[in-house]
Amino acid sequence: MASADIPVLGARSRLVTARNLRIAAAGTLGLLWLVVATGALVRLTASGLGCPHWPTCDANQVLPADSGHAMIEFSNRVISGIAMLAAVGTSWISYKLRGWDGVTWAGALAAAGTVFQVPLGAITVAFHLNPMLVMAHFLLAMVVVSFATWMAVQLWRPADDPRTAPSSAPMVRLGAWLAAAACVVLVTSGAFVTAAGPHPGSTATPIKRLGDFYWAAWMHVRVATAFALLLLALTVWLWRNARGTLALRLAGVTCVVAAAQAAVGEYQYRNGLPWQVIAVHVALAATLLVCMVSLATLVGDDPQPAPRP
Repeated sequence: MASADIPVLGARSRLVTARNLRIAAAGTLGLLWLVVATGALVRLTASGLGCPHWPTCDANQVLPADSGHAMIEFSNRVISGIAMLAAVGTSWISYKLRGWDGVTWAGALAAAGTVFQVPLGAITVAFHLNPMLVMAHFLLAMVVVSFATWMAVQLWRPADDPRTAPSSAPMVRLGAWLAAAACVVLVTSGAFVTAAGPHPGSTATPIKRLGDFYWAAWMHVRVATAFALLLLALTVWLWRNARGTLALRLAGVTCVVAAAQAAVGEYQYRNGLPWQVIAVHVALAATLLVCMVSLATLVGDDPQPAPRP
């Protein structure tokens, strides 16, 4: 029986159930992934100042005017607001159901990050898409996705099921989390490549590049190589010691996503950085991070204990 299937007595609300918590955690993770993907579209389509005011789109109206840039940016704001409410609600259910355990702390940190995105987004607009603020906005979103992923995996993983993950040695556990850390650095270095690239983020402002594009790309390739080696080593170990487990299947999926990410990155670099391809690259980056954190959680962490009645 999964740990989240154990009933908790005394729940005062029908919303506070183990099933609803699992559903809420998975839904929140999906929304946070969508925030990253649509946020990339805002920058890449130069829609960053399509709505010049915050939180309304214009000074005199809430909804955007008949403008493609305004619609793209406002859609990202709406999705971000829904994701914030979902993250806060998930954290609340977890606290009512489990108290302050590891799962609840992860949910609380994810919720706090999504709430902080609101003033950070307002400041970013007020400073006309300062590249450092745009970078902080994106990286905070990826941190939030990481915490939400860990929470969702811990809630959905079956407890004490050898088919889920192997009994890993300490060095293997460390290696799994090193690979996850390398994935975070990979995503961060990729964000610096985008910030140094030719996409301005808004047609209303001149291009504000952050750093040198070719140096950023050079570093990104080196980080990608290190991550690939760590992921390959972990996958080989699972292949030799954990046949038939969910962890091995997830490692295979992660390798496929990483290979697709590398292929898309090479294509965009050699074809003038078309924004449509970069948008796919960013979406794959968020997917890769979810897969890698999920894999590290299965291999590197034990299941969280069930809440006591």
